[in-house]
Amino acid sequence: MGALAPMNIIIDQDFSMHAGIEKVFPLAVHRHCRWHIIKKAEETLGPFFANRPELHSAFELCVDHSLTVEEFERSWMAMIETYQVQDNKTLASLWEKRMYWVSAYFMECFFPFLQTTQHSKGFNAVLKRYVSPGNSLLQFAKQYSALQQKILGSELQQEANTALKPPKLLTYLPMERQMSKIYTNKIFNK
Repeated sequence: MGALAPMNIIIDQDFSMHAGIEKVFPLAVHRHCRWHIIKKAEETLGPFFANRPELHSAFELCVDHSLTVEEFERSWMAMIETYQVQDNKTLASLWEKRMYWVSAYFMECFFPFLQTTQHSKGFNAVLKRYVSPGNSLLQFAKQYSALQQKILGSELQQEANTALKPPKLLTYLPMERQMSKIYTNKIFNK
């Protein structure tokens, strides 16, 4: 990294790695991958939420749409009290680790794409549709080039769509306004 320490780091929920990162990069803002945390929590919360769709909606609203720490904490507490789920161990664990995965705690930091391995796994799945293990190196290069052209065409189309119809701003915060000018609508609305 050119002798520069990273400013922001996202990892899986590995607490030994977390301790090592804090020691090696003490000034870096460190968070856990929200996708992995939610995926792991859904193993136990999925059936729990299936019987309580209103609770599931309140959970998603709280986690995905809180813009400040105070707003998140207030809506979380209201959710817990409204649905009487104080004894749910998974929700209690998520609450204890909230400072590492809830976006509201990282509003001052720039984390453009929060997924870690999910992104590379997604690209690998796309690549497998274009390239097979039996391909020669020349076939691989041609197929990979075709994939790049398809991605480039899609990106150009997204840029054109964004130029024609700018995204709708929700908060009018300076950072939101700046990001709306930099990203395509598809990325901005993620």
